[in-house]
Amino acid sequence: MKETKKEPKVEEKKTTKKQTTTKKKVSKEMKKVVKENKRINYEDIEKYSKEQQEEIVEANTKKAKKEAFMEMMPYLIIILFVILIRTFIMTPVNVNGTSMVSTLEDGDILLVYKLRYRLQGPKRFDIVTLKTKNGDLIKRVIGMPGDKLRYVIKQDDEGKQVAELYINDELVNEDFISDEAKLATCATDADICNNVVTVPEDSYYVMGDNRGVSLDSRSFGAVTKKQVYGITEIRIFPFNKMGNFNKR
Repeated sequence: MKETKKEPKVEEKKTTKKQTTTKKKVSKEMKKVVKENKRINYEDIEKYSKEQQEEIVEANTKKAKKEAFMEMMPYLIIILFVILIRTFIMTPVNVNGTSMVSTLEDGDILLVYKLRYRLQGPKRFDIVTLKTKNGDLIKRVIGMPGDKLRYVIKQDDEGKQVAELYINDELVNEDFISDEAKLATCATDADICNNVVTVPEDSYYVMGDNRGVSLDSRSFGAVTKKQVYGITEIRIFPFNKMGNFNKR
């Protein structure tokens, strides 16, 4: 009775071990078959056993998925590259409105340098992009942190009315705008035309080049460094005006 009970157990173990070994050999063999033949046609699959056929189908499926992924890889890298560039380095921006005429026109497309702003920050008279409660704006930096600004309206030697910008009590020439635009700076009776305006240490005083219509620091005050997110000086559209538009 005891011997009869032991024999089936020994046989079961042997059978299980043998089946496992066979399955491993078959899997390795099928992987080799698929690898060498790249992909087994279903017309040729009939010469294999049912177990082998299942493994061939599974191997073919995995190989097809891998091939599809590898084909998509260049496109995924390009998409990731574009996202990284737009987020951290540069991004295109549209000019909306006429507040920067005649330097920029409505509909112009510019490149905004985000990384350059983070590393260097803007210089005086750079054109920057900023976020305000009125939306994203494009303006020119007039006052740097700590500057004392004032506009003076007076008559020149010919009796013509002119407007002059003083920064830290020194006359500064705004050669990027017309005399008419300079005079329009004080059309709204802004504080900068009546008093000395001191720019906070963490902020910039910005204005549009088309002073008669521009919504800028004359109405909403200096903007903080956090509100500014990029510097721009390259126009990419229209094509006949492509290039550096802020040469001074």
